[in-house]
Amino acid sequence: MRQPYVLIHPARPSHQILLHQACNAQGLFNVRVTHDLADLDTCLARQPSADLLILDHAVGDGLALLERACCARAVLFVGHASAGCPNLAHEARRQGLWVLADLPWPLPVGRWQQALQRIQTVTSPTHAH
Repeated sequence: MRQPYVLIHPARPSHQILLHQACNAQGLFNVRVTHDLADLDTCLARQPSADLLILDHAVGDGLALLERACCARAVLFVGHASAGCPNLAHEARRQGLWVLADLPWPLPVGRWQQALQRIQTVTSPTHAH
């Protein structure tokens, strides 16, 4: 089975390690944490493209990030939308992106596992598209 390629673009540096470790705990090891928008753009432009982009609702200009998110197969959101800011998961769905999950902090382990299992299933060579 091909290992899914996961990009993490967190708003809070403290969440980088947590998200990376949570991916590794589910057997996902092809994981990259991006450090800024230029790094994210570089990673999204690579081939093969990202299977999963993990974004935090608290990220700066979330709507601009959604334009970039179309380069990934799926998007997973963590955290909560700030007051007065759009809910990025709702906006992503409205734009036709595949939102794998929209999870609060702290991560609900069962829902996290289910979401990552879904992305592993669709990257399997036996999965029919």
